[in-house]
Amino acid sequence: MLDVVIVIAYFAMMIMCGVVAMRRLKSTSDYLLADRNLPFWVFFPCLSAVILGGGSTFGSASQSYQFGLSGAWITFMFGLGVVFVGLFFAGRIAKLDVFTLSELLERRYGHGSGYVSAMVSTIYTVLIAVVQIIALGTILKELLGWSLNAGILAGGMVTVIYTMIGGMIAITITDFLQFVLMSIGVVLLLIFGIDAVGGVQAVTEAVPPDFLTLTNISGQRLMGLFLSLFLGIMIGQDIWQRILTARNQRVAKVGSIFAGLYSVGWGAAMGICGLLAYILLPGLESPQSALPALVIKVLPAGLSGIVLAALMSALMSTVSATVLASATLVTNDILKPLLKLSEADEFNVSRILTAVTGVVVILLSIYVGDVFVALDTAYSYLSGCLFVPIVAALFWPRAIWQGAIASMIISAVAVTASLAIYGPSSTVPIVSGIGSSAVVMILVSLLFKRMPAAKS
Repeated sequence: MLDVVIVIAYFAMMIMCGVVAMRRLKSTSDYLLADRNLPFWVFFPCLSAVILGGGSTFGSASQSYQFGLSGAWITFMFGLGVVFVGLFFAGRIAKLDVFTLSELLERRYGHGSGYVSAMVSTIYTVLIAVVQIIALGTILKELLGWSLNAGILAGGMVTVIYTMIGGMIAITITDFLQFVLMSIGVVLLLIFGIDAVGGVQAVTEAVPPDFLTLTNISGQRLMGLFLSLFLGIMIGQDIWQRILTARNQRVAKVGSIFAGLYSVGWGAAMGICGLLAYILLPGLESPQSALPALVIKVLPAGLSGIVLAALMSALMSTVSATVLASATLVTNDILKPLLKLSEADEFNVSRILTAVTGVVVILLSIYVGDVFVALDTAYSYLSGCLFVPIVAALFWPRAIWQGAIASMIISAVAVTASLAIYGPSSTVPIVSGIGSSAVVMILVSLLFKRMPAAKS
């Protein structure tokens, strides 16, 4: 009962953060980008909180429960991808006066390329939010004995409410608090978990030898993770939108590198948690429950509630970022140019669409019910359809709008067909998407006479 009270109090605190942030909102820039003014000490933990969601937390722990430390490659790919962003992209991104990736593509290519990109990016952000809410539901299911759907509904509603009320300022406040809480929580879980097993030596002796390697997953799966997660995290709207909140280019660059390295460390922690759950909780009905079940198993009442709230922090921060990113894409890249929205109208529409997106995400979460189906599908579309045209926009002057639009459309068809035939766990959708996108972009750009692009 004490754990339940702590979790409910945590939910109430998140909603209060949204109310406090609402009083500081003055413009669309405040709502979507926190006025682009975050210093390093705020930016770094907030970006880390966005990265470390359901895939990098529950996904890694679940995979590590089944395959050992190599299950942590999910989070390693996220972290290494963000380090790469910090080294090569963050400076360029931070100086752009844009709200979204699609706005960048529209400026670079023109001719409606932003509309196509916005639709693909919205699919990605919605599905990433679905991943987090399913994981939230899993925690509440383990803690309260509810059904998964009831947990999804409760956790999703709380997150959507504070995001809708306070926008990016609310997310910044909650992300900072969530970063602190989740960092403390995972340290406590490791300490108590290793002690429950009998020490580090006991852990290494109680698991199969291949569980202690990073090669216990197939090379095909590892390549799939690289193509989808490493490449995909670099062009995710939720990541870019957070980078655009940095005060300057240096904060964006250094903060991204530190957030990526922190994420790699988090992946190692989730890998160890998976091993501990394998030892202490053999034969779980669903590996997806490994992490919350481990918390309840090894921590005393009260402390387990705090750590569960910490794990929910990792999820809620990503839900809020992706729901807001989805609303931003639809408002800024589709409705604003079509309806000629004023500043006041854009602000109001953004808030309404945040609520609508949240409802859609909750319903999809109930329908899908599996973290990996949503995660693999999301990154198949993102990397498969957008990686090539975005990189070409930044680094290849010869890229033309015909090539960009054709590459996005053809790759979307290829990804959709491959998902239907081979399923989301296969590497075929992402390989076919990136391959077809690159071939079409290069051939069309080289064969067609370059048309004037939209003014930058």
